[in-house]
Amino acid sequence: MTSTSTSQNDITQLLDIAEYLFAYVGLTIFILGTIGNLINLLSFIRLESLKTLASSLFLLASFIGSQIVLITGLLTRVISGFSGIDPVNTSVVLCKIRWMIRTAGGAISLTCVCLAAIDRYLLSCQNVRRHRLITIKRARWAIFISCFFWLGVFSSYAVYYTAPKPLSCTIADPFFAYFASYFNLLHYSILPLSILSFFCTLTWRNLGQQPATYLRGGVRLYDQVTRMLIAQSLAILITSFPNMIWQIYTVSSNSIVKSALRNAQENLINTICVLIGFSTHAISFYIYLLASPTFRKNVKQMFLRFRQIAPLTNVDTGKITIIDGHQQTILPTS
Repeated sequence: MTSTSTSQNDITQLLDIAEYLFAYVGLTIFILGTIGNLINLLSFIRLESLKTLASSLFLLASFIGSQIVLITGLLTRVISGFSGIDPVNTSVVLCKIRWMIRTAGGAISLTCVCLAAIDRYLLSCQNVRRHRLITIKRARWAIFISCFFWLGVFSSYAVYYTAPKPLSCTIADPFFAYFASYFNLLHYSILPLSILSFFCTLTWRNLGQQPATYLRGGVRLYDQVTRMLIAQSLAILITSFPNMIWQIYTVSSNSIVKSALRNAQENLINTICVLIGFSTHAISFYIYLLASPTFRKNVKQMFLRFRQIAPLTNVDTGKITIIDGHQQTILPTS
């Protein structure tokens, strides 16, 4: 009896710790990520030197996708951590929308980062013909096709995610649940991490053949984008790796019968890995600040310009009249 009571207390504590992590760590990631994504959007939209780069369009789309993930995926879990009730579990419609939009947003974000990495690789090649393979127009089409493709793929989530019992949101069909676990591992971990690793390695090798000033990050923001993207790709690899390992474990242990205590332990580990995974969509701005002095300078100048723009209030205006061909200015008395 005592052993059972102790085990139940352990289970409750593990579940509570997982909820606290989602509440406080998740809220921190959400706030920092939202601030960073908004500043990224403003920076890449306002800087004229970035508007001519195809990779900038890809990164803009990735920022939007990342913010969608934070809003539809993380925010609801934060609310659940504080209130004990996940809003998604209160409505079948919200359940379907959350899993379709959140998963598609993450896939679009990572796809666009991969496309930006490919663009940077092509521009780092000495073959000039490769520099023209990805134009601004083609980048727009690539983003559109990516959005259309992933929304189409994950529309199936809107069909199969449902509420088989009150206050739940899960896949009721066991075959689709089995398929989704493997597909998520492929599209969200193995595929993007492999592409980023491959093209970042090739880009770094090409940069080694460039003048030393390029590797050290010359003064041009054009050159700095490559360094920023390589740094972001490394951050994605680091933050996505724990979640990938955990997904592999989850898929391989699906058929194992587990005790309630083990489920609670695995739930805590899953929470930690998921939060690290969410940070993938929250840290790009801070990675850019660390990787690029030029980006830091441009962000600082952007905020200084914002501070210099102030609304005109309580401004006195004079009245100008013309008398016999001469201009006369009548100043206000107050």
